[in-house]
Amino acid sequence: MDTTTLFDSSFWESAWNEAIEADQERKRAKKSVDVWNRRAKNYDKNVDTDSGNRRVEEALAFLDRYGVMSEKLRILDLGCGPGNFTMAFAERGHQVVALDPAEEMLTILREKLAKRPDLEPLVKTVGDDWIPLVPQEYGWDNYFDLVFASMTPGVQDVTTLEKVMQVSGGYVYLSRFSGPRIHPSVQAVWEHFNDQPYYSQSLDILFPLNWLYAQGYKPAMHFARWERQHEQPAREALEEMRDVLSLRMDIDRQVEQVMAEYVEAHSDENGMLSETKGATSAMLLWHVDKRVLTKGG
Repeated sequence: MDTTTLFDSSFWESAWNEAIEADQERKRAKKSVDVWNRRAKNYDKNVDTDSGNRRVEEALAFLDRYGVMSEKLRILDLGCGPGNFTMAFAERGHQVVALDPAEEMLTILREKLAKRPDLEPLVKTVGDDWIPLVPQEYGWDNYFDLVFASMTPGVQDVTTLEKVMQVSGGYVYLSRFSGPRIHPSVQAVWEHFNDQPYYSQSLDILFPLNWLYAQGYKPAMHFARWERQHEQPAREALEEMRDVLSLRMDIDRQVEQVMAEYVEAHSDENGMLSETKGATSAMLLWHVDKRVLTKGG
């Protein structure tokens, strides 16, 4: 192997595209929005936990470590979901554009803001999909001081990552998975029909990290591990499994049967299914001018 190719960003772009095709990522983009609309309430309940709050605190601490939050910023919360990070930014006095394609997620965020009239003037919600979005139509070229993209499927390839840097006049934060997630029920059903582990390689930090480095960026990096015990009624567990698996495979009658059998076998006498979920995430932070970041700013 010619190792010089590892320093060529086109190598990592091609590798990322190959992973995307293997995961059928682009084919499931519209389906993903439908899933997030259905899951919005349960997702908000799941992230509004001790482990979810710790994840917010850890991300903010990472930004603070490099002095990013020392001044009032204009922030794009890309793929904001129910707004945990949006609310945290607004509480610090930053102006936030909260972007998400799932209207149900934005509805939850607006309900939170309605209970905090002191924060409402600082937050603008935008229902749009980052993948086809044209920044010039919003006047967003170099508009934001920080683009914050936490675990969002909207940054799915080099094109959408370059668009992130197009709208930032300063910093970019990107977090992705680092290695497989822990989700026993989904993994069990997936592996019943597939001879490989349940993992979307295209969502791993490997590809954007190495593409950025080959482009001359020097991102600061931090890994975070989280696990939590998740208990939910069997019906909700079945719905969650269906939604998650539908992003990777067709849910036919046979799959439905295997899911139902799994839920029945693993639910307790009260009809509750409990499992340990977890993941390792990697946080990247860089400046669009390719400067080397130093702690404290």
